[in-house]
Amino acid sequence: MKKKIQMDIIELMKSGQKEELEITRYIFSLIQKEEKDKNIELKDSEVIQVLKKAIKRNQDSLTQYKLADRQDLASREEREIEIIKKYLPAELSESEVKEIIRKSIQETGAESIKDLGKVLGLVKKNHGDEIDMSVASKLVKESLS
Repeated sequence: MKKKIQMDIIELMKSGQKEELEITRYIFSLIQKEEKDKNIELKDSEVIQVLKKAIKRNQDSLTQYKLADRQDLASREEREIEIIKKYLPAELSESEVKEIIRKSIQETGAESIKDLGKVLGLVKKNHGDEIDMSVASKLVKESLS
């Protein structure tokens, strides 16, 4: 995944798409920073987690910019989110997520909301890269209550 981002940077430099190039370089710098902080080369699953954190941070900023009625900054954040999502694997549909959660609840024997952690732990372990865990959390709470 990291190689793909590097290749995209080169292609964007050749094509002269300055805004997308700037955002893609920013994405790559986040990955490099994480590697430097941990002093290891990140695997694809770890790169995905870095990108998900970046999207979450951008969504928080987007919310704040919209509340402050700053459309110029809000549109920039939306563009960044759109470009970052290009590098993430496709997330599962809600019906697929519900099925995974149903199986996880059966597997863990969860019966009440107290078992939320067990179920979410299993979901994250098996499908953490494919599922938005905030959505999964909401669906597990609905299923267990």
